Amino acid sequence: MFENNFKAEMKRLNLKRYDVCKLLDCTMPTLKSRLTNPETFTISEVLILKHSKFEIRSLIDLINR
Repeated sequence: MFENNFKAEMKRLNLKRYDVCKLLDCTMPTLKSRLTNPETFTISEVLILKHSKFEIRSLIDLINR
């Protein structure tokens, strides 16, 4: 569920996975791992996403369910 909503946010922001990897300074396998296990995102990564206009609150709510 988190991964689907994250991808929807990427689409809303017109970003590709490559763009998100560049923002987070991570590899594609690391991003895939983060999407599979969203608890592994670091605080700094969450802040980067927030500053990039991701709707972080709604994504975090999905983790807490």
